[in-house]
Formats: sequence, C-alpha cells, structure tokens
Amino acid sequence: MPDAPPPWSVQLLSPATLAGAQEVMRTCIARDFGAAHDPVVHADVDDPLHRYPGTAEAFLLVAVDAGSGEVLGTAGLRDGRLRPGATPPHLLERYADGRTGQLVRVYVAAAARRRGTARALVAAVRERAAADGRYERLALHAYRHSPGAVAFWEALGARVVADDSAGPSRSVFYEFTSSGSAGSPAPGGPSQTSPEVSASRLRRTSEG
Repeated sequence: MPDAPPPWSVQLLSPATLAGAQEVMRTCIARDFGAAHDPVVHADVDDPLHRYPGTAEAFLLVAVDAGSGEVLGTAGLRDGRLRPGATPPHLLERYADGRTGQLVRVYVAAAARRRGTARALVAAVRERAAADGRYERLALHAYRHSPGAVAFWEALGARVVADDSAGPSRSVFYEFTSSGSAGSPAPGGPSQTSPEVSASRLRRTSEG
C-alpha cells in the first residue's frame, strides 16, 4: 500500500503565502534565537518577494498545510558569499567565487515540528538547486544554542567545515554539495560523507 502523501505541499513563495511565511520566520527568530528585529540582518524577512525572486540565484520555499492553507515552514537559498568580520577567513575565500549557495531561513512553526516538514523543505531546496545547476555546493551555519539545529543538520549528513561556536560568529558552518553527494572538503574543515536526502516533490505555483 503506497504511503499517504504528506499533509502539506512545498511551493515557491507567492503573494498569497507572504504574510504566513513572514510570521513563521519572525516568530522563530524571536523564539529560537531570542533576537530582536534588526532591519539590516532581517531585511530579507521584511521583503522576501524581492530578496528571493524565485530564480536559480535566490528563492524561498514554503510548506503549506493542505487543509487550512497555513504556512508551516520556510527554507531558502541565496548567493553564499559571506561578509568579512566574524566569518572564518578560509570560508570567505572558499565562497568568493559565487559558486556556493547559502541555505537560509529554515524555520518550522512550533506546532508543525517533528512531522518531517523541515526535512521536506531542505530536500526540496537541494533538489531545485541541483536541477538549476547554478551552485556547486550549498552551505549553511547553525547555532548550538538553537534547539535541535546542530543535530538536525548532522542527521541530514551535512558536513562540518568550521566550528566557530566559541568564536566571533558563535556558529557551526556546514556544507552539502548541491546534488547531495559528498564533494571535496573545505580547507580547514573535517570531511564526512553526505548521504543522499530523498527529494520531496516541489509544486511551483503561478500565483503572483
């Protein structure tokens, strides 16, 4: 007997899902990180339709409840070049060529957690990135004080390329190759094999 489809769809951000996506992102930023709104750091949250236009370079996906239409989670991808300052120097150099995409804004509403929503969103981002072919690898960072974040990414097979959790960024930096295979290790970081993550089906909408 085939598995029942998940009770949500994964789709590109649209005007119809904008407010719900912003609510999920802002709530998670405040609750999980204890962070106040910063108009510079959170500029993409304030204007995601402009910052994530749905191109190979930048897009934001949302998980939408099949019954209520409520946005349950978000996950995005954008150019991975990092700003100097707190970022480990070897990663600044590694990502300077524009061939790295940064996985960002992976958030799930509290009531929708532990249902595979985040895994489905990340799988859909990776599937779309691999199909687009714009980026050779996908990178991200996580905070040890964010509930479950480090365990989540390591369970997906993301490999640590720098652990700066005791340094200026307070972050653990990870990488996937866009196709989901292992890829070459980043200079200065350990290597571990990244298993394939089963891809969810991405439904692209024509709204907006």
